[in-house]
Amino acid sequence: MEKIIQVLTKIAPLTESDTLILGDILNTVQLEKGEYWIRAGKKNSQVAFVNEGYLRKFYLRDGIEITDFFYFDNDFSADLPSILDHTVPKASIVAMRKTTLTTFSYHAFNELCKQSAALEHLHRLIVEYTFLRFYKRSVSFILQTPKERYEDLIDSYPKVLEQANQYHIASYLGISPQHLSRLRRQKTIS
Repeated sequence: MEKIIQVLTKIAPLTESDTLILGDILNTVQLEKGEYWIRAGKKNSQVAFVNEGYLRKFYLRDGIEITDFFYFDNDFSADLPSILDHTVPKASIVAMRKTTLTTFSYHAFNELCKQSAALEHLHRLIVEYTFLRFYKRSVSFILQTPKERYEDLIDSYPKVLEQANQYHIASYLGISPQHLSRLRRQKTIS
C-alpha cells in the first residue's frame, strides 16, 4: 500500500493524517491472468491502483472484444461513468497477466474528501486527469489518422507494445491487425 501513497503524494501533497485515514479504506487484491477486475453488467463501485501487472478494458459487441484501454503499473482503473451514474458497467476489465491491485471504494473515498481539503484536491486532480485522457482518445478518432493514433500510443504508452498482443492494440486503434503490421513496418523503416 506504500506505492499508492507515494503516487498520490506526487499528485498532491498529503499530510500524515490524510495518509492514515486513506490507509483505512485500502485493500489488496490479487488477480490471476484472465481474472476479471470489472465485469460488464455487474455493479462495481471500486477504484483500483495497479501495483504490478496489466489490465485491459474492453467492450463486447456482436461477440467481438473491442479494446478501450490498457492499465499498467501505477495507473488507476475504474468504470467511473457507471459509478457516477449509479448504473452497471458496459465494459469489462480483465487481468492480462498476474496483477496486484490496491483497491478502495469510490464512495468511501468521497466521504474522506469531506474531512480533508487535501484529499478533495487530490480527487479533483485524478478526475481531471481521467477526463483529459479519455477526451484525448475520443478526439483522436475524429482528428487523427490511424498512423497518428499509433504514434501517439507509442509515445504515451510504450509498455503497450511490449506487453499487449497485436490484436488488442489494433482493436484499441480501431484498425485491423494487418493495418497495424503495416504501420509497425513503416515505423521501423523510418
